[in-house]
Formats: sequence, C-alpha cells, structure tokens
Amino acid sequence: MSWHNKVIDKLTKAKIFSRVELVGVKIRATLDEDRFLDIYFDPTTGSYSYALIDLTLPYPGDKRAFGWDDYPHEHTPEIKKLRSHPHHFQRRSSESVWIFEESPMRGDVEKEISIVIQAVRHYLKKRKR
Repeated sequence: MSWHNKVIDKLTKAKIFSRVELVGVKIRATLDEDRFLDIYFDPTTGSYSYALIDLTLPYPGDKRAFGWDDYPHEHTPEIKKLRSHPHHFQRRSSESVWIFEESPMRGDVEKEISIVIQAVRHYLKKRKR
C-alpha cells in the first residue's frame, strides 16, 4: 500500500472532512466549501508540505492558515535560525505577518498526519462558525 492510501484512510477515519481524495500528486481533505487540507509528499526526496487553506482569510494572496514543510526559504533569515531548519511550522500573526517556528515534522507522513489532524481540530474549535 502506498503512502497516500494509508494517509487517506487516516484522514477519512478522523470524520472531520467531507471529502478526502487524491488530486494530482497531493491529497486534498475538504472540510467545507472554503477550507481544505493539502498534503504533499515526494517519496523520492522526502520533501513534504502539510497546509490548511482557508479561503475566508482576509489576507491577499496566500490563504494558508498554517502549515508545516521543509522548503528552505533561502530569502527568509528567521527560518535559517531555527534549529529544525529547513523543517518549520508557519502561521499568520493577528497582523497577517508570517510567523515561523520550530517543527517536529520530518516528512514521515503516515505518523505525522495525526499531529496535522489534531491541529486542524484545534483550528476548527477556535474558529467555530
């Protein structure tokens, strides 16, 4: 069984997503018409990205509410200072500025998806509609 089948199974069993599907090379887990989780993983390089997208956010451009990835962001000096670099967690401040923090994630998608699901649940509780 490939990585995406196991992750799709875990996302489906979480019972918070209305739809979980493979879209190209990533998994998309839809919460509602405005919010979805994108999971990307390249098994050949180990590169990954877990991002919650919220189209209702007031910020122009990037509608990512938060996420984890291993992109090095060469032109973002605060990421290079993290002990976990290039692995990092990013979220928006209340002023819409990106905040970069240490990350325990390393691209072990099958294990880390539980942390991602927990973070999505927390986000939903905070932004109850």
